[in-house]
Amino acid sequence: MGSLRIDKAPDYVQPHKSYAATSSWRVHWRGPQLLLVAILLAGSVIFLYPFVWMVCTSVKDNIEVYSAPLALIPQKWRFDNYVTAFTLVPFGRFYLNTFIMTLGRVIGQLFLAAMAAFAFARISFPGRNWLFVLVLTVMMMPSMVTVIPRFILIMNLGWLNTFYGLIIPGLADAFGVFLLRQFFLTLPQELIDAAEIDGCNPLQSFVRIALPLSRPVLAAYGFLVILWTWNDFLWPLIVVTSTEMHTISVGIQLFQNQYSKNISVMMAAASISILPMMILFLLAQRFIVEGIAKSGLKL
Repeated sequence: MGSLRIDKAPDYVQPHKSYAATSSWRVHWRGPQLLLVAILLAGSVIFLYPFVWMVCTSVKDNIEVYSAPLALIPQKWRFDNYVTAFTLVPFGRFYLNTFIMTLGRVIGQLFLAAMAAFAFARISFPGRNWLFVLVLTVMMMPSMVTVIPRFILIMNLGWLNTFYGLIIPGLADAFGVFLLRQFFLTLPQELIDAAEIDGCNPLQSFVRIALPLSRPVLAAYGFLVILWTWNDFLWPLIVVTSTEMHTISVGIQLFQNQYSKNISVMMAAASISILPMMILFLLAQRFIVEGIAKSGLKL
């Protein structure tokens, strides 16, 4: 009569957990996650509410804005407030001025910051570290300190009410040099050495090796420059005195000064001004995150 043999179960066969243990495990790990999601949602509501209020106010009747109690959703939708914003002031001209100023600063800052960063990261010359420390001190200096010297310089050059005065003083940026230098330091030295063996000088190595590899970082920094320049208010307010040369941020101030009672039209103008930045961020979000991650910075 044969004996009954029970073989040991393979290692990959795991005993079934009870439903209570599985449920307890899920609650234990999902509790902190749900709490984090709740905190993030609450923070999102706090930050988004002013934006939602601005957009809703832009389509309200001006009488409804001052009515009590204040309602978020308008009773009567007035989309003609956006048309009025373009007719009261030359808003199209403001858009063009801001676009030209932003384009000039972005191209200039990317070009100058990339070349300086590559020199500090990959070219050895006497006093390189000390000179880089001097560049970093510019980041520690409040921007208000340099407003008066820059204005006197622009006035002596005769660049008031010109695009030269709007663009050229904003071309140098110490943060861009620091950001791009951090990325260029991560490039393998073997690539630069191989380019030198093939006969490339430092400029050719910069153009053919460093720049193609730094596209995500350049995209991230370029978006930051666009954001800062598009929303710049103080410098255009100082340099420009004629209405034809106003930028969007300064042009919106006209609604506050001349049409202060027309809150709906002013909110419509503000909504129009942020639309390009929202579209640009949605289109370039992946490149911005990738560029900041590759630069080694946590912004």
